[in-house]
Amino acid sequence: MPERRINVAFLLPHLRPGGAERVVVNWLGALDRSRFMPHLLLGRVEGDFLDLLPRDVAPQRIGASRALWRSFDIGRQLDSLDIDVAYSATNAMNLALMAAPARKCARIVSEHTTPAAYLAEAKWPWLRKSAMRLLYPSAAAVAVPTQAIAAELNALVGRELPIRCLPNPVIDDRAPQAAPNPRTSNQTGPWQIVSAGRLVREKGFDLLIAAIGRLARHDRPYRLTIYGEGPERANLEAQIAAEGLRDDVRLAGHVIDPGAAMAGADLFVLASRREGFGNVLIEAMHQGVPVLATRCGGPDNFISDGDNGWLVPPGDAQLLAGRIVALLADPGLANRTVAAGRATAAHYGIQCSTREFEHMLQGCASG
Repeated sequence: MPERRINVAFLLPHLRPGGAERVVVNWLGALDRSRFMPHLLLGRVEGDFLDLLPRDVAPQRIGASRALWRSFDIGRQLDSLDIDVAYSATNAMNLALMAAPARKCARIVSEHTTPAAYLAEAKWPWLRKSAMRLLYPSAAAVAVPTQAIAAELNALVGRELPIRCLPNPVIDDRAPQAAPNPRTSNQTGPWQIVSAGRLVREKGFDLLIAAIGRLARHDRPYRLTIYGEGPERANLEAQIAAEGLRDDVRLAGHVIDPGAAMAGADLFVLASRREGFGNVLIEAMHQGVPVLATRCGGPDNFISDGDNGWLVPPGDAQLLAGRIVALLADPGLANRTVAAGRATAAHYGIQCSTREFEHMLQGCASG
């Protein structure tokens, strides 16, 4: 008689483009269906990533919107689906899952950014902290992408949590890797700079545009393409117009495959004010594009300045512009990080990450 498959529920607020959402979508696609049966519960059934879901995953809406009633609704759905293990992402959804009155269900909460970052913007940070201290120790596991987030969570809760540090599933490790096409000093035409992410203040696109404004005064032309959508689009468009950069900066909108879109660029720049990890950096490194990022939390964990990429302090457009000029003026300097960058990206394959995730699920279900 075949062994019963483990019912796994994934809980998210929505499927709009974001790092945590991309992680769940990639795991859903690669999860071993002979051992696991995935289910997806969403606060709102919306977002561009809905188009990326496997055909056997039909998202269900979590009915209640208020925090307390949402927990009861989650508990009811987990019981009706006979869920063995539930995995949630985002702090609010984590707390709702941990408070849900499900009869039997191992619970895994995940944090994809540092608590200090989102608690600084929370309406009642003291209430969030108290709830985390009360509920997180009861989780079967607390999944994080970096040890820095793990250390901050342990300090906030005041005890050692059941932390599992898992590599994000970013690149397709089944596909052959294309050879990079590094630029050389005798090439002509504009330097192609790319960036990607949700158009929100935390991503620092205003700082990157300001840096490009300084570059526009140099003899060699520069072109910046930013992939992504978000509430800051109108403000960024106004900044581009005010600085006379309509010919130099393009907001290209959301793309399903940002890695393919940035292939062949001369430099990828991440100017974030804060970042939990930085999946787009891994995608750029995998494509053989040199990367420049701010020391904003996440990139510091896998980029070594001058080895597999480049780092600058956050929040300084002038310093950022200077480093961009230095790297693009000397292609050999930028390109020397490409091989090490691709080696770093190889640690974040979808299949490899999914196998580690499945091992955690199996342990939580049997425990």
